[in-house]
Amino acid sequence: MKKPTSIFALVTGITFAVIPFACQNSQAQSLSAVVNRIIDGDTVVLRQGETEIVGQLACIDTPDWVNGQAQPHAQASKNRLTQLIPVGSSVQYDSLRRIGEGRSLIVVFRNNQNINLQMVAEGQARLHGSYNQTCPSTANTLAQMESKAKNQRLGLWNSR
Repeated sequence: MKKPTSIFALVTGITFAVIPFACQNSQAQSLSAVVNRIIDGDTVVLRQGETEIVGQLACIDTPDWVNGQAQPHAQASKNRLTQLIPVGSSVQYDSLRRIGEGRSLIVVFRNNQNINLQMVAEGQARLHGSYNQTCPSTANTLAQMESKAKNQRLGLWNSR
């Protein structure tokens, strides 16, 4: 008997097949690091030797904690990012630019998989308002992934 295939599995399987090739910025310099800490669903601390890099995942936004209280889906987004890039794992990242408070806008890759895009595709993150300017070469792909996640009511779109 043939096992039924869910639409989610089919769409995400196709989606994730293209993720490794999306969101690569030809102007950014790819660097290697180790995940030191996950702060929230879109902020990580990476370590290169003795240097710590606080990275804000470029072009995406996840729910945050406000006055110690988690916004809806904040913990789930953080948990998923922790699964995708566990503490101690090796990653590559493209640093797009420095932003305030000693942070850098980054695109993170693990096993050639674009983590920023995967978070959007799974509904664990939404597009940041400036994604068109920050990630112009992949803005269309990001928007398509967000639209699919919304239509499938994945992750943070499930309660909307």
